[in-house]
Amino acid sequence: MSDTIGTIDPAEARARAAARLGRRRFEHSRRVAELAAKYAAVHGASEDEARTVGWLHDICRDLSDDEILRAAARLGVPVGPLERRHPVGLLHAPVAAAELRAAGLDERLARAIALHTVGAAGMDTLAKCLYVADFCEPARAFDGLQDVRRLAVTDIDRAAGAAARLTLLDVIGRARGVHPGAVDLYNEQYGAR
Repeated sequence: MSDTIGTIDPAEARARAAARLGRRRFEHSRRVAELAAKYAAVHGASEDEARTVGWLHDICRDLSDDEILRAAARLGVPVGPLERRHPVGLLHAPVAAAELRAAGLDERLARAIALHTVGAAGMDTLAKCLYVADFCEPARAFDGLQDVRRLAVTDIDRAAGAAARLTLLDVIGRARGVHPGAVDLYNEQYGAR
C-alpha cells in the first residue's frame, strides 16, 4: 500500500511517466524508481517518495530544446548561458520540478527532481538517493561506476560526492561548461579534506 505523497503517489507518478515518455526513457525511469527506493530503504528515507521521484524525474527529458526553453519561460525557471547551450540536458530537471510543484507535488520531492541531474550542496537523503540512482541505474556502464554503486549501499553522502566527481571529470574532459551545483556538491564532499 502506498502513502499519498503531496498529491502524487507512486502509481500516479508511474502513469504520468507512461503518458509522457518514450519506451526507452520509461524503462530508465522504472529502473531509477526501483533503485532509488532500494537506496531509500537502506538510508532511512521513504521508499514511496523515492519511487515517486524516480518515476517523475525525467518527465520533461523527451522535450525538444525549443519546447524546454518555452516551458522554462512559462514556469519561471531561470535560464543562464550554460542552460541555453544545453537546454534539455540542464533544464529538464528544474522544468519538471516546476511543473510538478504546480500539480501539487510536495516541495521536498520537487527539489529532489530539480537537482537530480547536476546536484547541489545541502541535498537531503531523498535527493541524494535519486541523484545516485539516476547515476547508477543498471543499464549504465562506465569506468568508476562500480565504486559508486558499492558506496551507494553503505554511504549515500560519499556516493553522491563520488558521482559528482566522475561527472565533473567527464564534463571537463569534454571541454563543456561546469554547472555550479555540481561543483558545490563535489566541494561539500571533498572540500573539507
